[in-house]
Amino acid sequence: MSVGPYPVNLAMIRLREKVPDLRNKVGNAADLRTALQAKPATSPAAYLQAEERGGPVKYSGPITVQDVAVSLQLVLFFRSAKGEGDGTGAREGMDALITATRTALVGWAPGDAFQELSFQAGRDEYYDGGWLVSQQIYRSGYRIQHQVQP
Repeated sequence: MSVGPYPVNLAMIRLREKVPDLRNKVGNAADLRTALQAKPATSPAAYLQAEERGGPVKYSGPITVQDVAVSLQLVLFFRSAKGEGDGTGAREGMDALITATRTALVGWAPGDAFQELSFQAGRDEYYDGGWLVSQQIYRSGYRIQHQVQP
């Protein structure tokens, strides 16, 4: 049995269902740079993408086994005119949004074949014109397993 790639679309659905402010505002970016350069039409908004790294291949008889580490990158956008000069309004809104997304994702898995998501890291990317952009990274994993073909 082989599993993968990580189902980003199921994480998007989870965020839309569990974070009301993101109901119709979660997209799938082709890459991190694209997500960071996006200018959403509404606030808040989010983009998701996954990065996968395979570990060494192991063998169990004719079965190939490889563990895959997943980093799910969530790029959040929040805009506020309140305190636009120093970003205080955007910071307050972003903190609430981060809390809601962590509540939705930490401990959740898109299926039995995947490990539960855990929070790994977060950082603000930039603040410009009332928009605060923050990246939140979650960790998961899964196993690729199949019979070796001669």
